[in-house]
Amino acid sequence: MSISDLDQKWFDFTGQYVDKLNQNNGDWSQLTKEEQELAALWRLEMDVHNGGFLQFFTNWGIDCYEHAIRCLKKIGAKKSLDIIRSSFTVIDKYKEDKRLKAYFDLYKLISEDDHTQLDLLDNQYWELPDNIQELTFRVYQVR
Repeated sequence: MSISDLDQKWFDFTGQYVDKLNQNNGDWSQLTKEEQELAALWRLEMDVHNGGFLQFFTNWGIDCYEHAIRCLKKIGAKKSLDIIRSSFTVIDKYKEDKRLKAYFDLYKLISEDDHTQLDLLDNQYWELPDNIQELTFRVYQVR
């Protein structure tokens, strides 16, 4: 399977901000608001398409989620935004659970029904309801 030119261009464009975030030891405050959005969108796309929303959230947490949501709103990815918000709603109800010490604890805390719901939402996201790459380039200036 080969990656399209648009996919590669998007990957390189957004990935540079993930690199910048990594060079700053994951300190989001060292990135501009737009850089935060693009780095979070890259992480969202990579993790949700790799292992699903739960993987994304447990790897990167609430800050990354919030930056990604801001980005999806900004680019007008309405269907993707609805799916990701719905996925967050599934796990958010566990935030007060005393057994939740780290995000990775969600894997053992969430119910079978919630796992099933997340799987359904992941499948909807994988159907590419919005063209994230094109929407990104319509809104953000490629440098």
